[in-house]
Amino acid sequence: VLGIAAAATSFAVPSILRAQSAGRVVVVGGGFGGAACARALKRAEANLQVILIEPSTVFTSCPFSNEVIAGLREIDTQQFGYDKIAAEGVTVISQAVTTIEPQLRSVVTADGVALPYDRLVLSPGIDFHFEALPGYDDATSEKMPHAWKAGAQTLLLRRQLEAMPDGGTVAIAIPANPSRCPPAPYERASLIAHYLKTKKPRSKVLILDAKDNFSQQRLFEKAWKELYGDMIERIGLSQGGRVTSVDPATRTIVTEFGNY
Repeated sequence: VLGIAAAATSFAVPSILRAQSAGRVVVVGGGFGGAACARALKRAEANLQVILIEPSTVFTSCPFSNEVIAGLREIDTQQFGYDKIAAEGVTVISQAVTTIEPQLRSVVTADGVALPYDRLVLSPGIDFHFEALPGYDDATSEKMPHAWKAGAQTLLLRRQLEAMPDGGTVAIAIPANPSRCPPAPYERASLIAHYLKTKKPRSKVLILDAKDNFSQQRLFEKAWKELYGDMIERIGLSQGGRVTSVDPATRTIVTEFGNY
């Protein structure tokens, strides 16, 4: 970081100003990675100009959001603003980056502003490829929520669980590896089962899994049997658990071996 602050002053800056200038680092993305990086850079070198570009004014954490779905936690405990980072001297810009111009060493935001940089950090996170599953798109997610992006989807799934009659079925489709957080879907199944056991004990959790084995499988299956009996049923890849498409009109999930 000290090297960036010192060396970056040599880029097209009049020599009379070099002693007073510091490098500029632009960080794209205000999630765990980007926000932590911006804060650490500023703390390491106070003279470094750090710009954090993030379109959302509030970050909603996905870890622990399964507890919100199960009614054990409220969504506001998952949400964080950027005021504290800004108070440490990081410039926070609430825009999306639309273009990166490496030759010009700049990024362009959605409002057309070009921001030059000496060093660029890209930490925009991941997004969904809805076209990977026939029948599923952004509109369908409002009927059949994935809830893997914490926030509105988290609350939608929670409301659906609360409205579901006792004796209903909650289906969880789990994709093949690689996965961003391999145990997360099975943690979700466990917490939903906890909610159903307490509130709607005649209900069921159906796991449709695109793989036969999963992370910490023995621990999960042992806990499921001890805590929930037959409430959780898992259908693995070799049993036809891979989901091939969905039909939002009939709320049907299609697998290689049958429909649910």
